[in-house]
Amino acid sequence: MFGCYRKGDANDAEVYVAALSLVLSEYPEHVIRAITSPTEGLPSRNTFMPSVAEAKKACEEYIRPEREYQARQVRINQQLKERSEFEGTCSIERAFSKARPETREEEVIRTRADGTRPTYEHLIAKLPDSLRIPSMRSNGGKNSTMTAAEKAKIMAQLEGVGITKEIFDAIPNQKDYDWKKPALNIQKEPNPFDP
Repeated sequence: MFGCYRKGDANDAEVYVAALSLVLSEYPEHVIRAITSPTEGLPSRNTFMPSVAEAKKACEEYIRPEREYQARQVRINQQLKERSEFEGTCSIERAFSKARPETREEEVIRTRADGTRPTYEHLIAKLPDSLRIPSMRSNGGKNSTMTAAEKAKIMAQLEGVGITKEIFDAIPNQKDYDWKKPALNIQKEPNPFDP
């Protein structure tokens, strides 16, 4: 590589050659050949002798794809190892088998049989009454009355946001919202011109 340049300007040629040799020795042989090649290496890109830092930078740029590939392979192997540990009893053959996939109905039957899938009734039974819509409540939504403790709790929450009992009582009652007929839920203003 040194023979490809004009006479060098290094203060101490022996130190320069030793430093450059030390930097290049950190890389594999194919990198050294590529960087020192007169057709595609540093001599074909630089008109002046490269500094040690420029040579190191060129080596790093050349070897970066190789190192990224090796790091990617390490990550892939780690993921495959973790996946096999996670699957545990599930074998690779079963995971990639060409067997007919289970239908939705078969899955429901299987999961109910082994107790892993709760029914609708089990899910509703777990909900407290306060989170259920009226048709799901234990009394069927009929005669749903609040206890005095529940009323006091709600009034305390309202007072926390500045709504007193007088303001709350002044709010007119409205029938439950009917989502099937939204036009019926719009309050009509009285016409002042009607007798």
